[in-house]
Amino acid sequence: MLNFARRFMKIYFYLFTVIFSTVYPIHSYGADNFSDFEVHYQLGNEYNKRGMIDDAIKEYKMAVEINPLSPRLYNNLGVAYGKRKLFDEEISAYKKAIELDQGYKDAYFNLGVAYGAKGMPDKEIGAYQKVVEMDPENLEAFYNLGHVYRDKEMYDESIAAYKKVLQIDPDYADAYFNMGVSYGRKGLLDDEISQYKKVLSLNPNSAEAHFNLAIAYGEKKMFDTQISEYKKAISINPKYAKAYKNLESVYREKGMKEEADKELSKYNDLVRH
Repeated sequence: MLNFARRFMKIYFYLFTVIFSTVYPIHSYGADNFSDFEVHYQLGNEYNKRGMIDDAIKEYKMAVEINPLSPRLYNNLGVAYGKRKLFDEEISAYKKAIELDQGYKDAYFNLGVAYGAKGMPDKEIGAYQKVVEMDPENLEAFYNLGHVYRDKEMYDESIAAYKKVLQIDPDYADAYFNMGVSYGRKGLLDDEISQYKKVLSLNPNSAEAHFNLAIAYGEKKMFDTQISEYKKAISINPKYAKAYKNLESVYREKGMKEEADKELSKYNDLVRH
């Protein structure tokens, strides 16, 4: 049952999204050229915001022909490429932005997100580390680092990154949640449970925290407490199909066939619709 529960374990893996800049630098171009640049650049921004990505890319490229020296233009072009999942082009655009402005923190951050989307975790880590070198209080970069380190099974580094997030914002519930997941991956169940309880102190209506608490209690063989936590998750979210399924497994392992059958029926009703 515990292996089954682990497969259903809800893990928050939210990555902060790329940073879109609508500010453009003024270079010493003639009035006509600068006006044309501004028109194409701002049109690209507007199309980007409205989800008209192909049009945005077209406008940005026209702006590049007029002014190839705008870091923020390349940053926003990278954002547009990312929305089209053109990750090689996206990465190239961010690199060009950084080439033009080596202190461009947002472009480094976006580069990290792009490397992550392309499945290049080592380069992703390098980009985020560059961000926190420039900005030691950058919560988003530390938060994303926590996820990447965990994916690489570098659990101590993951936990340290989430702790940095919490030093910056002690009320960041998702950081406690994810730190709990990392503790769980290390087999430190008491520490894992402690983090989920902190989530609930900040957000008592977190069905996911109750769900993960139930799994942790199950691994400690505290089955009555496990059942209670699944029930709490379901009371908050009556459509939490995985909680019904895991609860059914606990009941069945305890020999409580009638209760197990009821939870299985509820699960089946949910997944059919």
